[in-house]
Amino acid sequence: MSLRFRLAFSLALLAAFAALTVAITGYQATADRLDSELRDSLSGTGKRLSDPDGVYASQLCAAVSGFNEGRETLPRGGTDAGSNLANDLPGATVQCLTSAGTSIVAADDDGRPELPIDQTDRDLASGSKAPAVRIRSTQTDDGKDIMLMTVATPRGGAVQVARSIEENERVLRSLRIRYLILVGSVTAAAAAVGWVIALRITRPVLALTDVAETIAADGRLDLDVPTTGRDEVGRLSRAFESMLDALRHSRDQQQRLVQDAGHELRTPLTSLRTNIDTLRRHPEIGGDQRDRLLGDLDTELRELTTLTNELVGLAGDAGVNDPEEYFDLADLAQRSVDRAGRRNDHTFEVTRSPAPMVGQPGQLQRLIDNLLENAAKFSPDGTVIEVAVEPGRLVVRDHGPGISPKDLPHVFERFYRSTEARSAPGSGLGLSIVEDIARRHHGRVVASNDDGGGAVFTATFEVSG
Repeated sequence: MSLRFRLAFSLALLAAFAALTVAITGYQATADRLDSELRDSLSGTGKRLSDPDGVYASQLCAAVSGFNEGRETLPRGGTDAGSNLANDLPGATVQCLTSAGTSIVAADDDGRPELPIDQTDRDLASGSKAPAVRIRSTQTDDGKDIMLMTVATPRGGAVQVARSIEENERVLRSLRIRYLILVGSVTAAAAAVGWVIALRITRPVLALTDVAETIAADGRLDLDVPTTGRDEVGRLSRAFESMLDALRHSRDQQQRLVQDAGHELRTPLTSLRTNIDTLRRHPEIGGDQRDRLLGDLDTELRELTTLTNELVGLAGDAGVNDPEEYFDLADLAQRSVDRAGRRNDHTFEVTRSPAPMVGQPGQLQRLIDNLLENAAKFSPDGTVIEVAVEPGRLVVRDHGPGISPKDLPHVFERFYRSTEARSAPGSGLGLSIVEDIARRHHGRVVASNDDGGGAVFTATFEVSG
């Protein structure tokens, strides 16, 4: 079932429910009103019939006996009582009962009363039942629906007055038909309007679906995404467009990484192949020349190993899923400084204060190691490298030549190496890894030059608690 159909069907169902509720409520209110009006009309006549003097009831029964021997619906002339009855209840049927509860005038040749008489009516006629007026809905012997009132007369006996409710039924039947037409029309109109609304709502969703299917089938990321509107669908379109931009950027970075990695790997591999080929072709080489070739092989293998490890760490997910821990950044920095001091001919000065944080200590240890290795690489032997740690902040400063202004915006780019750094060992990935680790820990790293000389790298992190 499509989204369009569900929207149109839901709107039609809601409209049908609302129209049906209004129809049922209106129909019931009309039926109650018609019933109430008929009862009120009979009650008014019942009050006159139950007057203590009993004159109206006596005249009425005399008129029925004298002018209704043929059991016509109402007397058409004669006494004033008969005329008054015709004016009060046109179309009514009257039947008088004796104190014994029998009809004064038989309804037909069989002697059966025209209006139904039950035990309660007989009790009213005998005066043993209260209240003196009774109104109920019932049927005649021939199946006609009537509203029947039985009134006990002051001088004994009772008078029954009946009104047909067929007119009310005709009104209600007509009302039912009209309400059914109304409910059907409202439902159909709501379904049509719902379909139009569903078309407008789902059009951008279908456009997004087409784009997603094209991407899944062809792998294309250069498709235009419709981003009209400020509603939820518009937000979805803009989010989808942002996702495509991120995917395009990620794919471009991957392609550039592969190209740059191929370029960087080509140099040490070429050197390795050349040296190995030289040793294979000239087995007689010995002494210092052989040692130099083996030294070159060892250096190129180290560079190749370092480059491969950094590529794996940068392009893969190494350490991403490591559990987060609560630790002190100052302790990590001290361990990195102790290790760097054994590897390099530099003096490390550490200024530290407790810097607790939550993160992946293995990843942050690598960040600090890379910053210290970068500082040692570009500082003259014997110079001081300063490390300062405080809550949420790590600063590494060297006393080397600093960073050229033209190179400063590019120091964190993958494989970027300044002109001065191309002769030094390294892959150009160390600072890229630093920036990536800082970003994963919701932080950032900034490179600058100190006024007194040397480069300064400042990493800042969010501090928990």
